[in-house]
Amino acid sequence: MTLDDVTLPVAYEWGVAHAFLFDVALAQRLSEVQGQHGDPRHVPAPRTLTDGRFMLTADILTECLPGGLVYGGFSQLDAGRFDEIEVVPLAEALALLPG
Repeated sequence: MTLDDVTLPVAYEWGVAHAFLFDVALAQRLSEVQGQHGDPRHVPAPRTLTDGRFMLTADILTECLPGGLVYGGFSQLDAGRFDEIEVVPLAEALALLPG
C-alpha cells in the first residue's frame, strides 16, 4: 500500500500502527517544504533506516488536516508523489532501524 491509497482522516490508532517509508529525495523535499511553509515548532523528523530509506510514523496524518500541527507544510506537498511513499506496519519499519 502507498500513501496514495490512504483516505483521510485516519484514526490515531491506525496511525500509530503504521509507518511511511520513502527515499532520500522525498525526505529532503519534506524538509524543504516544512521549512518554507510549516510551523518551526512542529517539524517532522524522519529516521534513517538501515536500507537507506527514511521513516515517519503514520500518526503524522492526524495532524496534516486544517488546524493540525503540520498542516502548513503538508498542504504544500505534491500529492502526485504520494504513490512513492510506502505504508507498512510499524513493526516492519522498526525492524529496519539501526541497532
